[in-house]
Amino acid sequence: MQRALRERVHHQVVRSAADISGSWSNSSTSSRRPGALTVALVFLAVTLMLGLVGLSAYEGLLAWDVRFAYLPAVDAVLDGRSPYPELDDPILEDQKGYVYPPQLVVALLPLAPLPVGVAAFLVTVGMLALLLLTLHVIGVRDVRCYAAALLWVPSISGVLLGNISIPLAFGLAVLWRYRDATWRPAFALGLSVSAKLLLWPMFVWMLAMRRLRTTLWAALIGLGVTTAAWAAIGFDGLAGYPDLLRRLSDIQAERSYSIVGMASTLGVSGAVGSVLALTFGIGLLVWCVVLARRGDEARSFTCAIAATLVLSPIVWLHYLVALLVPLAILRPRFSPIWLLPVLLWVSPKPGYAEGIQTMFPAIAATIMLAMLLTRPQGAESPVAAA
Repeated sequence: MQRALRERVHHQVVRSAADISGSWSNSSTSSRRPGALTVALVFLAVTLMLGLVGLSAYEGLLAWDVRFAYLPAVDAVLDGRSPYPELDDPILEDQKGYVYPPQLVVALLPLAPLPVGVAAFLVTVGMLALLLLTLHVIGVRDVRCYAAALLWVPSISGVLLGNISIPLAFGLAVLWRYRDATWRPAFALGLSVSAKLLLWPMFVWMLAMRRLRTTLWAALIGLGVTTAAWAAIGFDGLAGYPDLLRRLSDIQAERSYSIVGMASTLGVSGAVGSVLALTFGIGLLVWCVVLARRGDEARSFTCAIAATLVLSPIVWLHYLVALLVPLAILRPRFSPIWLLPVLLWVSPKPGYAEGIQTMFPAIAATIMLAMLLTRPQGAESPVAAA
């Protein structure tokens, strides 16, 4: 009887393996024959992205932030001057002033000898590579998702401006992918938060998931890198840096796509907008902790990322590229939700927002987050770390 049972189990295992092999073969065959819609989507995405990059380069605007903020700051440091503008400098109004911690200047020093156009091209290529690597690191293999990401207005804005939004999204992807390790997520989180403090809610997620050792190392790495970068420029501008950030917020917050900006559009004071942002942000962080306690890592991670956007007094379109990360985790196969940020073409203004345009990014982000944070019947499983 036992022998018969073993033979029956063996037969079922072999048959299941054959079924799996057959389905894999069919899948592989299918993947080699993309449908017309897939081909059209990829062609549109690649053509549009390359066309915009070429046009921007032709007009001398490619990698705007690199040209007009980062490289001038590098030149200032090499000349022994502070990379930071004065509080009354009009370049802050024009969004050309360098306002990041100094580690970005130090990282870009190798580009100083290059012609500006060459440096801008290299940064653009790097941004495109990091954008695609962000999805690859998480585990997305559906080519339609990559095409959709290239069509996102936040992605296009990040590539054409050459700022750190796409590298920060890549850092979030590395943090998720290697979250059960120690050093790689510690470096990803520490370097990301030190480069842009608005990502501090990710520390809340790490603590909620009880990854205390990684959190401690991330904080030490971030602090060490920031201190070393300030030391490298002789701590020039450190004393006035908090005032610079406050001045920047005074100029840009009410003109951006943040909750403060939306409140201003509706005729509400900036103080009320800040209170609303703080209220919603704290609510998201509380929900982040609740989901973490339930063992729902992916949606807890999503809440933490959403909190970074809600709590930021300044939000530009390229900030929303961070939403690629939770989308790739929770919806690793292509579906209509991947095309939702494409609708932001109705509000493509990369500079100061105006009127109803201020609302569109928040509406798109809210719809996406609502779809990701609810678990519909039969929803696909999130990508797990290998």
